[in-house]
Amino acid sequence: MNIRQKFLTGFGILLAGIAIFGVMMLRQVDKLGRAVDVIMRENYQSVIICQNVNEALERIDSGLLLSLSGQSAEPNFFTMQIDRINREWQAELHNITLPTEGERAEKVAKLLSEYIELLPRVNNPNTSTDERVANYREKVFPLFAGLKKEIGGILTLNQQNMIEAKNLAAAEANRLHRQGIILLVGCVVFVIAFLLLLTSLIQKPLQKLIGMTNEIANGNLSLTLDSRSNDEIGQLSRSFNSMAIALRNAQNQLIGRLHRSEQMNKDVFSELPTPIAVFDIGSERIELATQSARQYFGLEEGRKLDEFSCEWLPEIFKRVRQNGVISISSKNDGVIQHFIDGKEFFFQPMAVPLPAGAQLEQLTGVVVILKDVTMAHEQQELKRSVISTVSHQLKTPLTSLQMSIYLLLEERCGALTPEQLDLVMAMRDDSQRLTDIIGDLLDLNKSSKSGALVTEPHAPNELLLMARDRFQAECQEHSITLETECDPLASAVPVALNRINYAFDNLIGNAIRFTKPGGKIRLTAKAAGNAVEFTVADTGCGMSGEVLKHLFEPFYRGPGQDTASGVGLGLAIVKEIIIAHGGDIKVESEVDSGTVFTFTLPVVQGGEKTC
Repeated sequence: MNIRQKFLTGFGILLAGIAIFGVMMLRQVDKLGRAVDVIMRENYQSVIICQNVNEALERIDSGLLLSLSGQSAEPNFFTMQIDRINREWQAELHNITLPTEGERAEKVAKLLSEYIELLPRVNNPNTSTDERVANYREKVFPLFAGLKKEIGGILTLNQQNMIEAKNLAAAEANRLHRQGIILLVGCVVFVIAFLLLLTSLIQKPLQKLIGMTNEIANGNLSLTLDSRSNDEIGQLSRSFNSMAIALRNAQNQLIGRLHRSEQMNKDVFSELPTPIAVFDIGSERIELATQSARQYFGLEEGRKLDEFSCEWLPEIFKRVRQNGVISISSKNDGVIQHFIDGKEFFFQPMAVPLPAGAQLEQLTGVVVILKDVTMAHEQQELKRSVISTVSHQLKTPLTSLQMSIYLLLEERCGALTPEQLDLVMAMRDDSQRLTDIIGDLLDLNKSSKSGALVTEPHAPNELLLMARDRFQAECQEHSITLETECDPLASAVPVALNRINYAFDNLIGNAIRFTKPGGKIRLTAKAAGNAVEFTVADTGCGMSGEVLKHLFEPFYRGPGQDTASGVGLGLAIVKEIIIAHGGDIKVESEVDSGTVFTFTLPVVQGGEKTC
């Protein structure tokens, strides 16, 4: 029997029990209804009639006594009561429900007729009082007493029948209550037994299946389920056993492949030319390292992080563990000097979270990669040397050329014709532009050497106010509002004042050039952890995304700029200045929505809030 048939059988039995219970309850309710109907329909009306007739008779008797005492009753009083008696008793004659009730009702009807015929003899004012009293005592009152007795007998007969019907209804109700409790208990017992049966037939095998699933999830593939039944549970158990066998075979094959792949990857990884070491993030031990990392940096497998004396390794490792992002050393532009076999090399250590892009709680390791940047470093040094040499070599003859041009302009060698004057003026402008370019090249070369900076602590508010004072007049000339705002929690920052002023001047000068009259330039400084964040925001024309990609590249000039705006070294110099101070710079801009330059400078450690 399959599970569907088991459910249908069980619920069919339950439905049959509920149907039988319902039929029995309906039958008992019908019996109870009939008993109540007897009480309400057959006897209650006779009781009311008898009470009404007794009341009318008593009123007539009271009226007769009143008449005998010399007082007269209301007009038509006796006629109304007699009509009431006749009407009520006719209804009683048509509502005979008990065996002896009919005979008694006929007898009462005859006595009522005699009683009504005798009433005029007592109520006739023309008859003497003694005769009327005699008729009342001898004839009328005995009939009255007899009527009361007979009507009382009929009333008692109906009341007794009502009591019997009531007792019968109560007995039926008690019987219905007992049967209902018995049937209800029976249904509850059946449901409990049915549920226990379902638990035994379905739930227990499913619980075993769930337990085996959890075991498989924990890596135990050696379990098997009892599959002797022929229902769906048995079929599922056999399929599950087949799946477990297939998983065991696949696991064995996968483990073999994994071991081979792991050994192959380890061998290949070991031979990589780049020094690489993989640390476990929990134990902080090296799990895997290339041969170059072991040979040149001592990054042996099994060594702990705290066994190394270098500063850069714990720094980048802890930064990855705290932030979960790729990290490089914050010193010397992230480059370290290292000697191998007596030769000088330069490496850029980089720590990468493992797995990449995972949440902090999901990190399992840190990969330390030492990128060889010796060639790039040498090229950078060569470029700086060439720029410095060429700039200095050009500066001397250019200065001499400028002096000659100024002598010609002063006409110390004779008067100049207008055409000659125009040519000399053009020569002066071009020589001055060439001088500015050489100055920018020297500034760029000097700014990229962070070791050359001589810094002093300055309050952020002081830097903002000095920048505002230098450009306040120019902003007023162009009808531009220049505002400053400083966070009182911002600490002093160590800066080379002439260099950081150059950065402010370049950013504010660009903002003035690209902001229309009526616009606003806002200089701000606020605390940002162990740094101060400075912003130069304007409401100018903004820049497109394509321009933003190349904005800090040397010699890059955005579209639409005139030749007098320079050769595109200003922002490159600004970036080198900020980086040389240990900070960073970024820009946000949209066309027609303004531009915001943001750069950070590290604070003086333990410095006071001087804003």
